[in-house]
Amino acid sequence: MKSKWILILILLPALSQGQVVKSLVEKAGGVDVTLAEGILRISPIAEDAIRVKFCRDTDVVVPELVFSSPSQVPAFEVADSPSKLELRGKKIIVSLDKRTGALSFADRSGNIFLSEKASTRKLIPDSVMGEPCFMAEQSFDSPGDERIFGLGQFQDGYYNLKNVTRRLVQVNSQIALPFIYSSRGYGLLWHQYGLTDFNPADSVITLQKQESSPSGNTQAAEVTTTAGTERIYPHQTLYTGRFRVPMDGEYSIFLDLGDMDNRQYLVIDGTPVIDMTNLWLPPAAGALVHLNAGEHEARVVCRSSNTPKVSWKLTDDLTTFRSPDARLLDYVVFYGPSADSVIAAYRNLSGNVPLLPRWAYGYWQCRERYSSGKQLVQTVGEFRKRNLPMDVIVQDWQYWGNNGWGVPKFDETNYPDPASFIKELHSLNAHLSISIWSNPDRNSGIGKEFAAESLYLPGSKWLDYFNPMARKSYWKVLNDNLFSYGVDSWWMDATEPENDALHGQKTSIGLGDFYRLTYPLFVSRAVYEGQRETTSEKRVCILTRSAFLGQQRYGTINWSGDIGGNWETFRRQIVAGLNYTITGMPYWTTDIGGFFRPGQSQYTNEHYQELLVRWYQWGAFNPIFRIHGYQTETEPWHYGPQVQDGMRIALNLRYRLLPYIYSDAWQVTRNGSTMIRPLAMDFRKDTSALGQNFEYMFGPAILVAPVTEPNVRERNVYLPESTSWYDFWTGERSDGGRTIRTAAPPEKIPLFVRTGSIIPMGPMIQYSTEKSDPLEIRVYPGADGAFTLYEDENDNYDYEKGICATIDFSWNDKTHTLTIGQRQGNFAGMLETRTFNVVLVMPHHGSGVDVTEKAEKAVLYNGTKMAVALK
Repeated sequence: MKSKWILILILLPALSQGQVVKSLVEKAGGVDVTLAEGILRISPIAEDAIRVKFCRDTDVVVPELVFSSPSQVPAFEVADSPSKLELRGKKIIVSLDKRTGALSFADRSGNIFLSEKASTRKLIPDSVMGEPCFMAEQSFDSPGDERIFGLGQFQDGYYNLKNVTRRLVQVNSQIALPFIYSSRGYGLLWHQYGLTDFNPADSVITLQKQESSPSGNTQAAEVTTTAGTERIYPHQTLYTGRFRVPMDGEYSIFLDLGDMDNRQYLVIDGTPVIDMTNLWLPPAAGALVHLNAGEHEARVVCRSSNTPKVSWKLTDDLTTFRSPDARLLDYVVFYGPSADSVIAAYRNLSGNVPLLPRWAYGYWQCRERYSSGKQLVQTVGEFRKRNLPMDVIVQDWQYWGNNGWGVPKFDETNYPDPASFIKELHSLNAHLSISIWSNPDRNSGIGKEFAAESLYLPGSKWLDYFNPMARKSYWKVLNDNLFSYGVDSWWMDATEPENDALHGQKTSIGLGDFYRLTYPLFVSRAVYEGQRETTSEKRVCILTRSAFLGQQRYGTINWSGDIGGNWETFRRQIVAGLNYTITGMPYWTTDIGGFFRPGQSQYTNEHYQELLVRWYQWGAFNPIFRIHGYQTETEPWHYGPQVQDGMRIALNLRYRLLPYIYSDAWQVTRNGSTMIRPLAMDFRKDTSALGQNFEYMFGPAILVAPVTEPNVRERNVYLPESTSWYDFWTGERSDGGRTIRTAAPPEKIPLFVRTGSIIPMGPMIQYSTEKSDPLEIRVYPGADGAFTLYEDENDNYDYEKGICATIDFSWNDKTHTLTIGQRQGNFAGMLETRTFNVVLVMPHHGSGVDVTEKAEKAVLYNGTKMAVALK
């Protein structure tokens, strides 16, 4: 900034949404605009990020939980004119309209990509549990062709979130992250820690409770809909109501059940518009519905203990955030325009992603549950005997026996010598992940110690991780009872805490409602910081059920909770995962096959097994490849030879791709990349690509198009424009910018590779570090391309000191030459000399999962730059 001194400009009175602009103060960190009702602070926090705060009192202090990295204020200029005030940075120009008080954001060429809607900035005084707070709200213009992604992981099935109403709370199967990315090239972080409504619907439908089934009556009542007859069981209640809308159009409908439920069922005029069933479902869901002007009928079926509310709004081409328990209005705008640039900027401020151990990118064998150390070892042994690759076996709950519920300590009867059985697992080249909970029994020995130190939330079963002492004490218990025996990874369950338990609670840093979304951030911090302080020889690897902004810095993976095992739920997970990872959280997975399954029939039911194999195929193209199931033996051999063979193909493909996957993981850590990529990330200007709910990029090269319906043997796949594509399984090439019909036999997931790609594929292996030589280097001609192969010591933090190696590959399509660059760096155990089998992909050559029989060139590489000419 040219001027380092404070300049106070007395401005002509300007009406700003009922507020008078009184003065402007230019400071080293930005600009403060004094309004009649508060102060609007505009602060560049990076070259591509602007923070906006509006508060009533300059002394308001809110702890910073999201941004962890100190940022240097970038250079900016302030320009004042009679009609507007501009703050000009390197990538973003912010304009304040003096007539309306609204802000707009433009690129350096002056193209506006985001604007506040005039007169929608709200900060309304309120209180929660007797403490003062505000309802903070801001709306932004959203042009009709805008696509919006993000907000975390939701189960409503919506991919494009424009006009959708959502309530951001943390519950089982729902992860609330107030961050969006737009097809217009910006990211918006709504910087609030409490409950937030996205596009709130405020017109409430008055519902009447209908007569419930008489007590003891086990017969189901019936409701007729266009989808058939809906049965209402004795534990459920029917509510009905009528409402009138003013005009024909698209309406956002919002169902709020008030608490978790096993049924979300809303019918309008006889047509189900929200219809989900599972043992656990979030309290609220939204839907977009076309309604004609006039009166309509709504019917809700829900658990009798819940009291539903239904509201609606006419969609209005606005994006609105509302937080009822706020201290100030606070948001951050990022501009890319690429999603990679937005996410990298966000991570640079909130913490970059640590590299997981190499074995974490292999296969995770998980079930509910293994019951002894001996059974864990025997199961890994059976995988090895059957030549089914795997790297991680997971111990679910109840291993604590009589030590107390949730106490992280092995039962001595079934796990008599933890160090010994874990050593056996390690000798089989497997790693142990173990379930840990944040609600250890208060009456246990450990629980009494925690209670004596006031480490629980008052009157609650949940630990108060907001208290630094609770975080340290919890890690000490984990280290003493589990980590010291050799445990490799942590599976942290119910970290919301379960089902929005901070609501109405007090914590050591303030009311739970002020920090309602942030509990999982502190749980992850406790384990990550504890393990990092204990050793640098094992990378932290945490699987957890919930997340908040910034959590990516703590070595976490999220999974989508206790979901059902059916096709509709499977489809919803694909969309949920894509919207989750575009918020900057790169590592995510699901319970392959669903947590709740068809019981014993799953082992023989061909219809379920088709779903299981399709889910498994897709799971191989998740950042983390993991199966799980309630009261289920999830090992492949329990489903018969045909299912096992289908799983084997997916396993072998995953393990052959590990050099590609691990190198991409390095890009996540080093450059802020993302592994599973909604097509908006790579084809933002391709409107057809933006509408593909069930296609995405896996790393830079591979387009994944999972089969999402039963009895499918062919599938339509849209190939994005601006490139051509190779069918991974056949090597056939197709032009982009069109939809093709492709084969989808039961054992194969449709995959396509963009021209110019270079994919390193390893040998057939049974665990991630078995061997890495020779590598098959597949080149997909048709465009120039590049790839960086990354390698290191696999499981420590030496890479943070630069102890690792990279090899750059580049393809010149005109000369058909592959250049293998000088190796950069080294590490202990590095192969000094290695074989690269270079394959030029063409029809029926260099395709599929098998090793290519005859490469174009087999080259011996010793770290020196070399060129390989291919005819």
